[in-house]
Amino acid sequence: MLLIPEDSGLFQTLQRLVDNRKMVFLAGLPGTGKSLLLQQLAIMASDSGRTPHLLQWDVCRLPFLTNARVKEHYHEVDGITHAGVRKAVGMWSRRAVGNWAEAHCGDRDILIGEVPIIGNRLVELVRTEPDRVEPLLADAHYTYFGIPTPSRQVRKLIEAQREARSARPLHEREKGDAQPGIMYALWEDLCAVALRFGLVDEGDNDGRTIEYDPGLYCDTYSVLLKRRPAGRIDLDMLLSTEGRSVYDLSAGQRDLVPTEAEVATAIQDMEEQFPDPDQLNLSVDRWYEV
Repeated sequence: MLLIPEDSGLFQTLQRLVDNRKMVFLAGLPGTGKSLLLQQLAIMASDSGRTPHLLQWDVCRLPFLTNARVKEHYHEVDGITHAGVRKAVGMWSRRAVGNWAEAHCGDRDILIGEVPIIGNRLVELVRTEPDRVEPLLADAHYTYFGIPTPSRQVRKLIEAQREARSARPLHEREKGDAQPGIMYALWEDLCAVALRFGLVDEGDNDGRTIEYDPGLYCDTYSVLLKRRPAGRIDLDMLLSTEGRSVYDLSAGQRDLVPTEAEVATAIQDMEEQFPDPDQLNLSVDRWYEV
């Protein structure tokens, strides 16, 4: 079900991406409308005769959580995904995107993804690496990283909706969404990164939490995406799903998720690259170094 008015600027922006890109990634914090825009893009792609494939952090990490080694050594604590899993999922995702591009180079299928970036959640897709997928990720005619940027009012409405859904989820996948407390903590983390980037002055907040600011938010993600073709997608309207979960919307999409063997390989690769847990934690803590 298409929720975006066809006479809106948002619809025109998304339609141009559907018409002209092979891969579209939506980058940003939880609670910025990424999941809903991803579904709307999938519907628009399907309506345009293209088969959408979806890459979502909360979906592709799930097979890792059932891996025996992850259960023993890298289990979640207080709802936070272990650093080892975050790193392994990212390593898998880069390889998976390359495999997908190779498999679909001659068709009209489209890959649409959610890339939170913060906290080392699929940040590997925005880092420059000497591999076969780098030219595709950096190609402005092939790939686009959009930064959904809700207005202050829309952000507050999304937060209120997340509060309600955390108490009464409408879909099983909503249980994996970032809870309101984590959403606020991630915004504070991003503000700390903005300070590192010189986007805010150390004395601006006087020790208080900086309120959500669309400009600061987009500017910070723009720096994180400096090596990728990227741009802002303004979200100044709340798209109502009328009591249904965004995960109920369907456009015949196919989820890009790892197999058991791919999970095991990614975990092994992660452990070989980071044999020292302190080294692993340091790498994940410095996720913003792109």
